Amino acid sequence: MKVILNKCYGGFDVSDECYGLYAKKKGVKLFRYVDDYGMNLKKISDGNTGMNSIAYYFVRDYGEFLHRDDIDWDDYIYLGREHREDPILIECVEELGTERASGRFGELVVVDIPDGMDYVIDEYDGIETLHQRVEEW
Repeated sequence: MKVILNKCYGGFDVSDECYGLYAKKKGVKLFRYVDDYGMNLKKISDGNTGMNSIAYYFVRDYGEFLHRDDIDWDDYIYLGREHREDPILIECVEELGTERASGRFGELVVVDIPDGMDYVIDEYDGIETLHQRVEEW
């Protein structure tokens, strides 16, 4: 069984390139928007969200600008910690490698653990460590 972990300070963060590959493998078209730090999101087409921008990925084209009140969150894709066992995301991280798959705040690695192993993940300032779950008192 494979699991994705973040191994640097910052946190679990997926790159624009990895989002693009993930969408391609899922057979969906992604539309990228960046936060304008107001009430709108601005559509970007080059895939480069910029170092200081927060990126949002949608499966629907909302046009050049999107007001926050008009967002249908069912159209939103966020690849976070809850996707660490997603076989398609694992494939993307393995294909791209750590450097290209990781966003600016992450260092994603795929680890192989025994199938069905019950595990917990400890996190300190973004760095994750996987442990086999044991009974606790």
